Amino acid sequence: MSASPVIAAPPLPDVALVKELLGMLFDGLTVKPGPKLDASPKSNSYFGVYVSDDGTPVALCGCDLAFATNSGAALSMLPPNVAKEAAKDKELTPVMLANLHEVMNICTRLMLRDDSPHVKLRELCAVSALPPAAAAILSAPKGRVDFEVGLGKYGAGVISVICL
Repeated sequence: MSASPVIAAPPLPDVALVKELLGMLFDGLTVKPGPKLDASPKSNSYFGVYVSDDGTPVALCGCDLAFATNSGAALSMLPPNVAKEAAKDKELTPVMLANLHEVMNICTRLMLRDDSPHVKLRELCAVSALPPAAAAILSAPKGRVDFEVGLGKYGAGVISVICL
């Protein structure tokens, strides 16, 4: 019987890479090391689940409700008050959810280098709806980095890249 294959962990991004990548999407972007993302079931966090070529979850990119609503509104240039209202209601509009999915798809590049294993976004879900294999990464990460991302007039939020 052969041993399970060892899955190489995707690399973690730094502030410069996050700023470069998200700066292509958002005006007035600021990025700095941030507080640890609250990923408790009651946190209203959202996670992109990234998988290897065989479909195994290997990384997560999570965000708090503030980043979710702000980036979801900013990508379509919705007024900042729409993001604030969605945050207050703790519910993203369908447009915001679709935009956040696109942001998380682009965030795939945060975990790719010339010599790193290939990963792709499989799904976006609320922390409370994470599939078991993805939740396992969250409960026992081998690598993690958190950033505070400011989106100009929309405000700041937290994103976190968490790897197996």
